[in-house]
Amino acid sequence: MLDALVYAITVTGVAFAVGFVVSFSLGGGLLGTKYFLFLVGFVLFGYGAFQLRPSRAWNVDKSSDEIEIFRIKNTGDVIGSREETRFQSTVQRLPPLSWYSIPPEERFSSGAKLFLASIAILLTSFLMEAVFGVGV
Repeated sequence: MLDALVYAITVTGVAFAVGFVVSFSLGGGLLGTKYFLFLVGFVLFGYGAFQLRPSRAWNVDKSSDEIEIFRIKNTGDVIGSREETRFQSTVQRLPPLSWYSIPPEERFSSGAKLFLASIAILLTSFLMEAVFGVGV
């Protein structure tokens, strides 16, 4: 859970920094940053939800007049084994996570972490409007 939390905070911080630079360079100020965060959060929400789909356990072969359904055999891979991306390895070097050695198999999937990050980004956009009064 710590890995997903740090990942979500990092993605939110990167999105805020990019939105801040883009918005202020175009003259939008914090209002533009809020809208940027909303759009990025919405896109990441959809992409994260799409990544959470389970893979199908069968393969369909449509040859000539027949349709054959083959069950995909277990390849011997560990369920949940994941490769570490460059961004994830950077997040792993941040202070709370650098103290713990969490193997990739024990972390949430990248889709789940992006989904949580999208919620954090949308929450930041909401807080900018509701609490801080940006754009009201």
